[in-house]
Amino acid sequence: MKHREQITSAPEGRRGLKTGLLAAVIALALGAALYFREPSPADSPEVADAAPSNQDSSEAVLNAAALPTGNAETDKALAKLIKAARDNPGKADTWTTLGDMLAQAQRDTANAQYYGYAEAAYLRALAVKPANAGALSGMAWVTGGRHLFDQSTNWANMALEVDGENVAARGILGDAALELGDYDGAFEQYQKMMDLRPDLSSWSRGAHLLWITGDKSKATWLMEKAIRAGAPFAENTAWCRARLALMHFHDGAYLPAAQLLESALAAKTKNAHVLLAAGRIAAARRDYPAAIGHYQTVIESGPSHEALAALGDIYSVTGDMGKAEEYYLKVEALHAAHQQTGVHDHSSMAKFLADHDRNPVEALRLAEQHKLTRNVLELDVLAWVYFKNGDLPKAVEAMKKALRKNTPDAEIRYHAGMIAAAFGDRASAQKHLQEALNMNPGFNPLQAPLAVKKLEELGGGAPDVAAVPAESNSVK
Repeated sequence: MKHREQITSAPEGRRGLKTGLLAAVIALALGAALYFREPSPADSPEVADAAPSNQDSSEAVLNAAALPTGNAETDKALAKLIKAARDNPGKADTWTTLGDMLAQAQRDTANAQYYGYAEAAYLRALAVKPANAGALSGMAWVTGGRHLFDQSTNWANMALEVDGENVAARGILGDAALELGDYDGAFEQYQKMMDLRPDLSSWSRGAHLLWITGDKSKATWLMEKAIRAGAPFAENTAWCRARLALMHFHDGAYLPAAQLLESALAAKTKNAHVLLAAGRIAAARRDYPAAIGHYQTVIESGPSHEALAALGDIYSVTGDMGKAEEYYLKVEALHAAHQQTGVHDHSSMAKFLADHDRNPVEALRLAEQHKLTRNVLELDVLAWVYFKNGDLPKAVEAMKKALRKNTPDAEIRYHAGMIAAAFGDRASAQKHLQEALNMNPGFNPLQAPLAVKKLEELGGGAPDVAAVPAESNSVK
């Protein structure tokens, strides 16, 4: 009997759309495509591939997704697939595979422009063959990456109507549920995904969900299992290593966290996930030159909110306020560009503004776009922004919800402690601040010292953040 990995015993759910909506939804998406405009496909899905109705559209897609010039595994595969699509534009599977490889490029680089490239390829596949589960699940991935979760869920359900065992669609349904804070729904979909195909993709998703919902022991076990399983693309395994390193980081275990990334860093990786994790770990150990190096490598490949904000914080904590402000302005400029292109960064930008006491009204506007969320990480940001705007009742209400899953993140405890202190609940403030510093004394270069200061004001002892082992605290 086959062993069945299990992360939960959540009850079965019922999902799906009427099959008759399939062609209509595809037609709507084609009408709104980023790189081309097409007549609507036929009302009934075609069984065989057919020539696209507009040859120029195929070239528009291929010209937008410019031929890669790098030597990475993904670049080489992309070059072959772009040539294949140019040679045979009437084959739906070629467009779907090209979309999948463009999606892989996004995962490798964290560059949001690949969502548009992948979308164009998937919609070309659907123009040729509407009943294409791979392209439908690809569109679910694109819209999910843009935080359009209603659309993502609809695309994934259409993929499942075509192929009831489509593993990718199950994973994307779980991703949408997780982002919306429907953790039972996420457990259900990830469990189905693991039952269909137990591998790195399903195990890593389950591990992340377990961590969010407070089971850090099982989360690390399952992520280790995902890493051992490996993946066709080394970058996907690197993502898992980065996530596991961050789990250890959140637990204050900086040495094992750093060791997980050593081989990738020694190989001069350009993987943004690895470099961002390495930067956080180095900053927590007060090895600021190393942290700066990791973050600078990230932004060499393109602007990154997390890397730019972290660089500003490092220069701030080391006293170079001019350099810090330079990076903070770059964060704001990047956000302005994101607003123009539709890239979703509401919660991260709201948190940045609240952390640095910059434009609290704008932080509130951004955070309140998620004021009905059940996602504990978004609720934490919402509570923090309410606190920074002086609305303590709403801050307390949101923080109670943010704490409900006992997510092992010291920064959530820190926010809870600061809110409780402002509200006059001294005992709760001491408890949460002590938990934050015991869990991860270097959770944030700017905020952790404030936690220590506040706990001392409240009369509680705290770990000495300056005692965290470090090679250097100089950025010179």
